[in-house]
Amino acid sequence: MSDSMDIVIRDLATTTVEIARHVATVAETPPQAEDVEALRRLLLDNFIVSLWGITRPVTTELADWTARFAGTGKSVVLGRDWTTDPSIAALVHGTAAHAFELDDTHNATASHPGSVIMAVALAIAAEDDPPVAREHFLQAITAGYETMALLGEAAGGMSIVHRGFHPTSLLGTYGGATTALVLRALRAGDRIDPVMLETTWGHALSQPSGSMQFSAEPEGGEVKRVHAGIGAHNAIRAADFAALPAVSAPRLALEGTYGLAACFGGELTPVRLDRGPAIHQISLKPYACCRLFHSTIDALREVTDGFTMPADNIRGVLVTGPRLIAEQHLTRADSSMTAQYSCPFVVAATIVHGPERYDAYSEENLGNLAVSSVVAKVRFEVDHAMEAEFYPEHFATAVRLELSDGSVRTARVVDSVGTAEHPMSVDQIIAKAAGLAPAGADGCGARLATAIWRADADPSAFAAALWSEARNLAAARNLRGAAAHDSIP
Repeated sequence: MSDSMDIVIRDLATTTVEIARHVATVAETPPQAEDVEALRRLLLDNFIVSLWGITRPVTTELADWTARFAGTGKSVVLGRDWTTDPSIAALVHGTAAHAFELDDTHNATASHPGSVIMAVALAIAAEDDPPVAREHFLQAITAGYETMALLGEAAGGMSIVHRGFHPTSLLGTYGGATTALVLRALRAGDRIDPVMLETTWGHALSQPSGSMQFSAEPEGGEVKRVHAGIGAHNAIRAADFAALPAVSAPRLALEGTYGLAACFGGELTPVRLDRGPAIHQISLKPYACCRLFHSTIDALREVTDGFTMPADNIRGVLVTGPRLIAEQHLTRADSSMTAQYSCPFVVAATIVHGPERYDAYSEENLGNLAVSSVVAKVRFEVDHAMEAEFYPEHFATAVRLELSDGSVRTARVVDSVGTAEHPMSVDQIIAKAAGLAPAGADGCGARLATAIWRADADPSAFAAALWSEARNLAAARNLRGAAAHDSIP
């Protein structure tokens, strides 16, 4: 994608207008080779984490619930053999992508754009219209990421999550609505109207969702998985409503008296429009836990000699980092969700099992005695200096390991594996699918990569590859369920 205008928004009273104009330009600009490569990686990662997500009960039940909407549209419900209105299909796909804590992250807003935007893009692409060109599909996704990043940062960035709102669902409605509007416009051969973007965001402003209360209670956290799905669902509704002339909406969605910043974020913040597309500022997750702890895990790798150190040799673990961990990530791990969000549990499970055991966070493993014994040794302290220097653009943390012989080991990691500064390779992304083999998806990562990197692949081919793998997983699950039922005396 060509470089954006050399602009810093200085008149904050016109922020929405300026961002809308910029996003319209981004949406109409064909992607360059480096953009296509980045988007392929984001698609591959989203597809793999979505397959992980459909193994979760929350996604299974939600997908089954959508049967009542079967036949209402052309968009495929992930892992099912029926189609629905795009907003319903996106609800399931968004939930699946966010259901295993493996989805991509925009650090400055602590949001997970791909879970919402990819779900919207595939659902809208399946609408009963002329086929979508691959270039247009990628442009719509790029515009969605750009919207989430710029509106989120301008609204105060991490102020959103500190105020108790979940950025993925809240900001995802804006980003997903942009993707839906852009994809429909480009498909129809229309230009992208910045005023229409402003109107669409005005509708998104009336559909906020996602409370962080799930992080404050040890149980009841599975609704967090659905937040990305709700953002995707509401995004399509916002784009739908923006096309209805009688359903008007405010246009100062960001800086208005009761806009995004005032009601959900913090002080309006100037943002640069010349820093390059947001798709190049996204972190991918090699580990199935909150992104905040990925630097902690990489630091643990250093101080435990690659996780070869016996847990019994460890007397205590001190983790230091931003205050958000103290505010929202010290909850008791009584569910899979809270385990993936709990600093003590993540540290303990990583020391005992290593970082690639995604099932360490499953309900049946929460009572693991070896993990519980290490949990009791983990402490956290806020490092104000580190937070001021790096946060939120970099989720830096440090680890101090006290050993039973009295020695101490320390390590600090600023940019963990998977960040834009330390990106994962395509092979590393494919490796995220390895654990799906027992569930019936052996080799799915490589097959998806082949489909996405085909020179002649279009959005329908991308979707067909994902839907095929999802149906195979669902069929394997049904077979296991039938076999278990038959074995009951």
